[in-house]
Amino acid sequence: MLGHDRIDAETYHRDIVPGLLIGEPGRRAEAGLRGLDPLGMRIGEGAWTYRAHDSRLRIVEGIDQDATCVVRLSPDAWTDLVTLLRTAAALAIAGEVHTERGSVHDLFRWEPVLRALYQGIEIHLPHGKEVFDRHGRSVDPAAELTLDHSDRELADHFEATGVMRVRGVFSAAEIAVFEAEVDRLAAAARPDDDRSWWAERESGEQVLCRIVYASERSAPIGALAHDPRLVRLATLVHEDLVASTDRMEGISVLLKPPGRLKGLANIPWHTDCGLGGHHIMCPSVAIGIQLTGSSAENGYLEAIPGSQGRTCPQPSAADLAELPHLTVPTDPGDVTVHMTDVLHASPAPAGEGGRRTMYVTFHPPTLFEQVGPGEAVNDLIRSRSAGELEAGLGR
Repeated sequence: MLGHDRIDAETYHRDIVPGLLIGEPGRRAEAGLRGLDPLGMRIGEGAWTYRAHDSRLRIVEGIDQDATCVVRLSPDAWTDLVTLLRTAAALAIAGEVHTERGSVHDLFRWEPVLRALYQGIEIHLPHGKEVFDRHGRSVDPAAELTLDHSDRELADHFEATGVMRVRGVFSAAEIAVFEAEVDRLAAAARPDDDRSWWAERESGEQVLCRIVYASERSAPIGALAHDPRLVRLATLVHEDLVASTDRMEGISVLLKPPGRLKGLANIPWHTDCGLGGHHIMCPSVAIGIQLTGSSAENGYLEAIPGSQGRTCPQPSAADLAELPHLTVPTDPGDVTVHMTDVLHASPAPAGEGGRRTMYVTFHPPTLFEQVGPGEAVNDLIRSRSAGELEAGLGR
């Protein structure tokens, strides 16, 4: 995956940051300052403190005594953070965030502000539970949609919400073929095969939670990249998206084991570009083919409709009552469609687990220019054990 030339932190803070602070990036950053304590960052030989001052973002040279969190980053790690090649979470998992005060979670809380300042990405702070389309009309994120709806109807809904459920896309016979293929691939999976993700039970037992590059080893699954139903849904808003089968983990299968697990079987609120690469992989569209159906009992998709294209701070349980919080129960043969930068979650099953969902993701041309065959942003995750992931994320 292509990187960037190193950015000199001293030059950036002296010559670039003042203009950002008085411009649109600074205004956007202000929206996320509430409740943040001062952040100190040591970058190579230099150091700066980021703080809220009279509802404005202020950055001063040196580490202030009242900086609740102080982190140390190498110049290369900070360059990746500024350019969004890697996020704070990716740097933490890689062991490249060194905390002198506070915890890595303090840096995570600052990240929406940093993204707004460095990249001009708006912070999403919805007020109320309603979502509106570009015509100002209220949209029901949980609407029952099918392929019988027109492209315009589907596109208006998807553009507004960034997530939707489409009923009855695949027949029972088609789902049975996919299930048999998943059974075969799961039986052959091994923790060191570089084609699967594994979680860990409290006992230390490893449990398969994702099969990746399934499109390489199954003709029926690989054919989904060109299925006209999926292509239609993926290109409703962005017409140039193409399914990836040989990079970005190809077509993958999510498996939901029951029980308390370490690792990433159950993923909290995140975006699919949450480890980095937003500027090359978004907008992408992920389509989840529901093999078993989904519910609270076996685990389902949750999302904050309307958050795509922006940074949405991690919601608390109390926040969800005031947000357009969507849960997406499904039947076998349904599909979920989400923009990869909409904030969403894959929480633990409330009951016996067992959900199976196959994901086909469609990417823009920029991704294929910068991510080569066999490469993926998630390679960092697959190379870490469940314990290493938990430690890196401060859990």
